[in-house]
Amino acid sequence: MQLPATENDDTPLTPAELQAKVAQFEGYRNKLEADIERLEQRKATLAEDLDEYEKLVSGVAKFIQDGATSLEDQRVDVGCDVKCAARVPDISRIFVSVGLGFHVQVELAEVEGLVAPRRAHLRQQLGDVDKQLGDARATAAAFRGSLQILREGAAV
Repeated sequence: MQLPATENDDTPLTPAELQAKVAQFEGYRNKLEADIERLEQRKATLAEDLDEYEKLVSGVAKFIQDGATSLEDQRVDVGCDVKCAARVPDISRIFVSVGLGFHVQVELAEVEGLVAPRRAHLRQQLGDVDKQLGDARATAAAFRGSLQILREGAAV
């Protein structure tokens, strides 16, 4: 009695079957490259968010250090790189985005304490995405090498 052929069978593939497998693996490679692109975009977004919080903390620290109580003739970006002159009579309190569209009014001295957990969370997420991106790039490199070997086998 002869057992039916399985995919673990060691019989060589015909050239047509080999080409079909190479095409299938090309699809996997394309999905992997799309995942890498998605991770790079996520990393850029996280880095931008973290940078904004860093700028906020350093700006507030500068206000505190200078003892500023108001801003005269300040240029404010109102969107799409359109700037207008603004006069801010009292900078003792500012609004800080805490996520989900919510903003909290806080004293300047409270800003660093308020955003510290968010900055730590963003740093952790950035590290996790960076690790995933490194793993995906290593996998993609190994996959490209394996795919090249398959292509060479298909050409023979």
